[in-house]
Amino acid sequence: MVSTKNVASESYFYDKPDEAEQKIEKALSVIESSFYPIHSKILANEDLGSLTSSERESLAYFVTVQEHRTREQRETIGDMMKQAKKRLYKEKLTDEFKERYGIDKWDTEEEIKSLHLSTFKQIPLYAEILLQMKWILFINRTLMPFWSSDHPINRFNPVDAKPYGNLGLLCKGIEIHFPLSPGVILSFCDPLIYKVLPNRYEMKDIQNLIFENWLQVAHSTRYIFSNDNDFSLAEKILRDNPSLGDINRKRIEVH
Repeated sequence: MVSTKNVASESYFYDKPDEAEQKIEKALSVIESSFYPIHSKILANEDLGSLTSSERESLAYFVTVQEHRTREQRETIGDMMKQAKKRLYKEKLTDEFKERYGIDKWDTEEEIKSLHLSTFKQIPLYAEILLQMKWILFINRTLMPFWSSDHPINRFNPVDAKPYGNLGLLCKGIEIHFPLSPGVILSFCDPLIYKVLPNRYEMKDIQNLIFENWLQVAHSTRYIFSNDNDFSLAEKILRDNPSLGDINRKRIEVH
């Protein structure tokens, strides 16, 4: 048997093997440790009103880190870089231009990792934005459990903003979904559109559960986690959308 911690992690994903101190790994471990008591408090009370301002700040920071740190996030960045390189190579670029901007290296694992780690610098800003959003706790009152995955924090937006993107934290209609347990999901939403919604909502419609679990399947890299052994829904989702099971699938569009 393999633990979820082992299957959802990779050695030296953030640091290099020759960096003995593994500074980033240790820093992330400290952030995780601060989350556990807050997580337990939310599950025990099923109420966000019990959180102090300090606990909210810690939770916002943890959620932002958790979203940025995954393999799926790196795969998305890699997809963006590969598509951008392909798009630029359709233009007539001089060798000087290619060398100046290192375009030939854009799709290398080393360059993608470097760019991924550089996004961590924005974590304090993103955490501050989360603090200003509408927080809603969804309590599961159905027989189907909420799932989690190796990329548990997912964005969704019902507002079509084409030709522009709609998944930025400041986009109209943005929603962020984070399963805390099989029975509880924490969501961060557009503070204007969703301001009239309650801070706590009991979810009784099975279709809402199916949607939440669809998000986990659609945005995971390899693994889905559940407290039961029924993955028939995941199998159906993958039958209907085979590309979701491909680790090299196209994740974004570069125009």
